[in-house]
Amino acid sequence: MKSGEIEPKEQRQMRADAIESEVKKTWNLSDILEILCHTGVYIFLFFLVVIYSFYAPEGYIQIATNKYQFFRKMCLITAGIMIPLVTLNYIVSPAEDTSGKKKQGISLTDLFVLLFALVNIISFFFSEYREEAIWGTSGWYLGFAMQLFFIGIYIMISRFYDWKIDVLPVFMGVTFVLFLWGILNRFSVYPIDMHYDSESFLSSIGNINWFCGFWSVFFVVGAVLYVVTEKRSLRIFSGIYCVVALGLAAVEGSDSAFISMGVVFFLLFLLSFQKTEYMKRLLEEGMFYCGACQVMRLITVIAPESLNRAGFTIELMLGNLTLVVFIILAILRISLERADKKYKKCTADNAVREEQTETELIHKWKWLKYTFIGLTIIVAVVYLILLIINTRTPGILGPLSKYPVLLFDGHWGSNRGSTWRDGLLIYKTLSWRQRLFGVGQDCFSIYGYSIPELEARFREEWPTSRLTNAHNECITYLVNLGIFGMLSFIGIFWSSFKRLIKKAAKEPICYVFAASVLSYFFHNQFSFSQVLNTPYIFMMLGMGESLMRRVDLESKT
Repeated sequence: MKSGEIEPKEQRQMRADAIESEVKKTWNLSDILEILCHTGVYIFLFFLVVIYSFYAPEGYIQIATNKYQFFRKMCLITAGIMIPLVTLNYIVSPAEDTSGKKKQGISLTDLFVLLFALVNIISFFFSEYREEAIWGTSGWYLGFAMQLFFIGIYIMISRFYDWKIDVLPVFMGVTFVLFLWGILNRFSVYPIDMHYDSESFLSSIGNINWFCGFWSVFFVVGAVLYVVTEKRSLRIFSGIYCVVALGLAAVEGSDSAFISMGVVFFLLFLLSFQKTEYMKRLLEEGMFYCGACQVMRLITVIAPESLNRAGFTIELMLGNLTLVVFIILAILRISLERADKKYKKCTADNAVREEQTETELIHKWKWLKYTFIGLTIIVAVVYLILLIINTRTPGILGPLSKYPVLLFDGHWGSNRGSTWRDGLLIYKTLSWRQRLFGVGQDCFSIYGYSIPELEARFREEWPTSRLTNAHNECITYLVNLGIFGMLSFIGIFWSSFKRLIKKAAKEPICYVFAASVLSYFFHNQFSFSQVLNTPYIFMMLGMGESLMRRVDLESKT
């Protein structure tokens, strides 16, 4: 009887041991795959940010093509390795985490990315120019395959960047070198022979407009970190970074940089009302920018031929305006510091209930934030009204009518009036199906020039070049991917920005990615997508998503 009673227990124990052993094997395999996926992301980020940004084997000769070919090979190799790893990882990974809770699902941004992918597939399937659409127009290379690479970058990073290594300082180190190199180039100093050096090219990125697109993604990292980080060493580095990054914007030569700076500093101004310290740091950043402008002004005085100062914005930034603003900001910064010390001493000395006192001096000035928002809206509305009136009836504004900024014609916004108008003219010629799903990725040019009336118009307007996009990313997507493609693209940025701002209450680093998304989106309403800015913004979107997932996970535990 005893042996009979013992036997079932032994069997049960053996079965339990076998099950436990199998579970351990499964978890070990899952852990290994998880580590391999995380490692793959770190290796990809290294090649994308460090190697790819510096890659220019022939200098500026065929730099766009060389960059594209490198990026294409890098993505194909990554896809060949990561897709099997990720697939296997999801097969063997348990549906619940170690705490027994279900793993995180799909976010609103994920849904817009998936919709964007679906529209790309449909657009390519129906396109009459598949040979052009697969990789894209020569020199631009933003075709169907490239769009899938961008989507893949987002998905891979959003799921497998684990934040165990903070790569933001590495990004700043790399882009700091590129920005400093760009400043040297603008002052006719070429530390590296890039072949075909000229005023139109900067560092290892290339064309000024392409460089500005790259800059719009990364300058925000230092600008935001300087305001929100509490790490002293990182803030010092961010301050140095800001001097170079913002100083470069003043002399870079592309006016679209000021669009990015404007929206980012507007965002920083609004969030600076959270803490008095944030406002102090924002004032300091303004001083960094104005100070950098004055230093470069001094250089041009010492060496007048070193910088081509042609252009209204460069002359304005390197003039007395930024000197006056620097003095005003310095006075405000000193005054705020004194007022804050007095306020803290007063609240510490007075025995007042905590709930009846403001914890931050800047909270007492919130009316200024709303006043500024109101004034901004009023100025924008008044400008649009004047623009519309003067465009419909040229000269009606009297002396104001002579300013090109108040007349929307082909020359408005450095010829953006022409490119936007031409993009909308192309869209008007599309069939109903093409209006929904576009003519095909990067087929803006091949379709537009296939219409005889439009071809004649384009050749007259752009006799020495070819119109390949609308210099407005939304209009370009409207033609290439239709209304569904444009709306899904906007949805990606809108949803990510909105969610990042909300999560920033728990994790201020979210502001870095929110600002990057905002900067790129507004910049590219006056510029274009290309192989040196679009991969990086999808990278930042992915990192922002991974950060939000981490915040959500930590809030559950």
